[in-house]
Amino acid sequence: ENVAFLVIGDPFGATTHTDLYLRALRLGVAVEVVHNASIMNACGACGLQLYRFGETVSIVFFTETWRHGDSFYDKILRNNTGKGEGGLHTLCLLDIKVHEMDFDKMIQTGKPVYMPPTFMTASVAASQLLEIEERRGDRVCAA
Repeated sequence: ENVAFLVIGDPFGATTHTDLYLRALRLGVAVEVVHNASIMNACGACGLQLYRFGETVSIVFFTETWRHGDSFYDKILRNNTGKGEGGLHTLCLLDIKVHEMDFDKMIQTGKPVYMPPTFMTASVAASQLLEIEERRGDRVCAA
């Protein structure tokens, strides 16, 4: 039986995908990898030098009850002070929400109901970064 596993971007861009690949090989499963364009390729195509990048971070949506997920900010701080004066670039991957359950509607209808896809904008990411800076007293992003 043939099985396909499709991912957005490069198949080895996430540790989970690499782990699945290695597990399949260990089990003797024949695996064919088709590489795809990724955001890192796009950065290089824009003229940004990839060796001037620090660790990539994911910025996730804050919610009304959860606003303190800021571990990505520490990585931005480290990148900013890395590789001598001027620091390193930080590639910030912005959150997407697809196929998220709408639990209120599910309770009303008794059936699974999904919310429309939501893609974080640069302005939302910037607002969240500034909120973290204000709370922590750092001045990495603010002018």
